[in-house]
Amino acid sequence: MNIEGGVVAELRVVLHMDEPEEKRLAIGLTNLENLIRAAGGPAHVNAHFVVNGPGVLLFRQMDKSLAQRLFALSEAGVHFVACQNALKAKEVDVSELPPGVKTVPAGILELVRLQQEDGCAYVKP
Repeated sequence: MNIEGGVVAELRVVLHMDEPEEKRLAIGLTNLENLIRAAGGPAHVNAHFVVNGPGVLLFRQMDKSLAQRLFALSEAGVHFVACQNALKAKEVDVSELPPGVKTVPAGILELVRLQQEDGCAYVKP
């Protein structure tokens, strides 16, 4: 870990959600908020949040406060993505995604790529 003047230079992390549990999503968002604060701000964190499998069902009726927190984190630079394969399999339309969430063709590929190519630590809230 690089530390410059007591502040972390950059942390790379990917959080993974594959179950439609709002409680776990809330924990993941809190993890990100705490990480960004502890690292010295969003400039010190390269964070990704990948949702695949049944996890995409969360977007159907997401609690408004969770959607607001998700959007605030996306505005701070967190990359939220949903798996297009899972959206199709679970019949979730892209229009149902909250603001700040983009799509990737395959969530599993994105998870592997982020860990192997970008050196992201894997966290599953």
